[in-house]
Amino acid sequence: MMPLSLQTLSSIFIMNIPETNLTAIIKAVESRPAEAALPFNLDDVILHQIARDLRLIELSCTVDDSIEPPLAGAMCLIFHMFLSQTERLKGQSKLEMTEERLRYWLQRYMYYTEREVVARVINMPNQRDADFFMAEIQDSLLSAK
Repeated sequence: MMPLSLQTLSSIFIMNIPETNLTAIIKAVESRPAEAALPFNLDDVILHQIARDLRLIELSCTVDDSIEPPLAGAMCLIFHMFLSQTERLKGQSKLEMTEERLRYWLQRYMYYTEREVVARVINMPNQRDADFFMAEIQDSLLSAK
């Protein structure tokens, strides 16, 4: 059997999951606490869109730089968590997002998104993932000050 090309794999991902709906993502998290943007709290449609987008981001960075991945949805969720946590910490933290730091948090968000997809498939939710992720974000903000 011949291996699938990266373009074929990307087409499969894109065909089975609707285009990322940034408006729906914003509505899902606006005026809500940071936790609203955790993979654990996203509905299935948004979760799958973000998982696909994050995978395409990873592939564009590691395998094929000709892929132009959709960044807006994942960045919206990450920035929502960071901005909400910064407000919650009331002056105890400082938000700085370099390209390197954004890349790191995209990878962390991908890790927790993939874990959430699997948790839903096997019907074994894990609230601790959400707690650990929020703790990572808080620690990052507090250490950046």
